[in-house]
Amino acid sequence: MVAVAVVFAVAGCSAGEAPSAALPSGSAPPQSSSPPSNPPSTAATAPPPTAPPLPAAATQDTPAGAQSFARYWLSVLDYATTTGDTKLLRQVASCAGCDALADGIDTLRREGGRTTGGEITVRKATVASFAAGRAALVDVTYSRAARTVVTASGAQQAVAPERNTQLLITLRRSNSWLVTNAQPAT
Repeated sequence: MVAVAVVFAVAGCSAGEAPSAALPSGSAPPQSSSPPSNPPSTAATAPPPTAPPLPAAATQDTPAGAQSFARYWLSVLDYATTTGDTKLLRQVASCAGCDALADGIDTLRREGGRTTGGEITVRKATVASFAAGRAALVDVTYSRAARTVVTASGAQQAVAPERNTQLLITLRRSNSWLVTNAQPAT
């Protein structure tokens, strides 16, 4: 059920192993009297993701500012799903659906689960309605890569990718933008 609550997914990557060098045909492996040692790993460890910074444009009380903030909210959702850190997600949105997304992420992490894959890519964002100093409605088209929800027991649930999904994001303006609703466009 938690997998259903986490509607959107986020980026994840895995590093493959480097191919081993083959011995020339007819040669025997080198002999050693000491026990084999494990060579140090050559795979680079990726730094942990950092919270996306708020773009300067997303602070503006303009149609372009509303559009930028809607894109930013999706990047924050991506970050929260990847890391399990929902603090910023809860700060930039105040709606039942937004809370349900954050709660689903929190529950999955609290139970020892995680998600991999599922990077969100915004394809287009258009301001459908704008009232300076009050509100905006942004029509966003995004795609999400396939993802996997992994439970604490190691069970994995594949979640199909989404392509060109349309989402209507309602923003309220006071001193800054705040997501007050996000719903699929019909």
